[in-house]
Amino acid sequence: MVGTQASSTILPSSDIDIPNPICGLPVEILQRIFIYCAQPRSRDQPPFLQVYPEWIPITYVCRYWRAVSLNHHSLWGSITPNLSPAWIKIFMERSSPALVDVELRVGQATVKRIFLCVDEAIALLADCTRLRSMALVGPRRDVCAVLDVLRSTTPIRSLTLSLWETGPPIVLPANLFGGRAPIRHIHFTADRCIVAPRWLLHGVTHFTSGEQIPLLHLLDALSQMPTLTHFTLQHCRADWEDTDAPREPLIQMPHLTHFVVHADSPRFFVLLNQRLELPKNAKRRLELRTLAVSGWDRWARWFATLPPIIEAANGLQHVYLSGGAKEGTFRTWTGDSATTSEDAEFCFKVYWSGSPITQMVLFDTNLTSPIFHIAPLFDLLRATTCVRNLALEGDPACFQLPKPFWWELLEKLPAVEDLNLHQGAVKVLYSAWDHGSAPAVLPALRRVYVAEGGFTKPGVTSTTREVHRGRGTAVRRGFISRIVPSKVAWSGSPARTTTCAPSSYRIDDSPPLVVDLPVIHSGDVPEDLMKLLQGGGRQNRV
Repeated sequence: MVGTQASSTILPSSDIDIPNPICGLPVEILQRIFIYCAQPRSRDQPPFLQVYPEWIPITYVCRYWRAVSLNHHSLWGSITPNLSPAWIKIFMERSSPALVDVELRVGQATVKRIFLCVDEAIALLADCTRLRSMALVGPRRDVCAVLDVLRSTTPIRSLTLSLWETGPPIVLPANLFGGRAPIRHIHFTADRCIVAPRWLLHGVTHFTSGEQIPLLHLLDALSQMPTLTHFTLQHCRADWEDTDAPREPLIQMPHLTHFVVHADSPRFFVLLNQRLELPKNAKRRLELRTLAVSGWDRWARWFATLPPIIEAANGLQHVYLSGGAKEGTFRTWTGDSATTSEDAEFCFKVYWSGSPITQMVLFDTNLTSPIFHIAPLFDLLRATTCVRNLALEGDPACFQLPKPFWWELLEKLPAVEDLNLHQGAVKVLYSAWDHGSAPAVLPALRRVYVAEGGFTKPGVTSTTREVHRGRGTAVRRGFISRIVPSKVAWSGSPARTTTCAPSSYRIDDSPPLVVDLPVIHSGDVPEDLMKLLQGGGRQNRV
């Protein structure tokens, strides 16, 4: 069945014994359905390990469907790593003359279900003039052997290279793709830098670098991209110093509207930002990922350069926090009340996973989860008097944080007007302020938004209802966060009624006791939460 070829003429549905009306859908609609079914899996999904495409059964439903699929050339235009050489050959034949998107893992022939040997990859690509995008993954020696034979001119617009093994910088051939190709997107990942010919960089609009690239080499590459609009630096661990490259003259990036750095230190963001001239209102994003920290002192030099960028965008207005000591996300960004983090002129994010719940000692340094150091960040970023919107999301069982943590966090945010809460966070705050020492916080608070029954899925809008209190302050229900974490409680999830709430903020104590919290049902509105927070622990005194 794999090698069966269909006639080039699509049979009319009236001439076929159609078992169901859906089999007689118009060709244009069927083609759209087939394209949807054939979309590649996202990187979050487990790979499909069979050597054939997982959507192939739709081509055997009936003769009409098979004729439509075989004559829809773009349906066969996506070559994925799981395909065997035999299936790849069939895809190339059936996709002609349409353009193709090719993703190959090149390596040893002993594991053909995952890799193509070098000779097979060369035979497939050497004379191909229909490439729209190409991604090659594998050992640098094998991938470079394939690149060395790609001399045919092709309308390729996207090039991805992910090279393994250590070695010197990799220089791409000057006559790659015949020395001319309209490449707009490049994504390079390697243990050293990948040096591309200047003609290849000139028309690039999107550049993602996962290379361990020296600062000077990266700046030289960026200077060759006058049309660049999106630049992302991912997980660079190269040894960058301020003396590696001059600050003047600035590299002009007149079209660079999205500048993103994912790293384990703000150093990379700062050193690049100081040497690039971005247009007004460009979006800058710094994302740090770390396991544990002793504080922010080692990064104080770099944090000190951020306030001018932040103040130019009218200050940090939003704060978002989810998770707990072991895993979580902190995000803060600029913009008015309607601005999402993706649309902000500046966004700062810290993500941690697998962090120690209690204090650990490494090289005579006391390290703890980054969540215990969130409050000092507000001072470093000069956000204490600016933040107007605070969002706390997550299940209370995931928080497992001592009460003084919440006291210190909210004390740092006196200007907050809108408080957005998952129901689990409501329970945590009730428990934290059920203590005589709880401080009065959030004096400017005007509105509290509470999610009902878990967050809806991204992109789904829900209604909100207001419950007016005696003093005229509204408490809204149905808050939908614009940023949904990877682990959230969807509608219908069972309610949890416990959390960890010790009476001390010492994180090196023994694990805290689990205490019962008030049950907040979806129909309840915590009308007294605002009064509780603004009144502090003195309300609990008789």
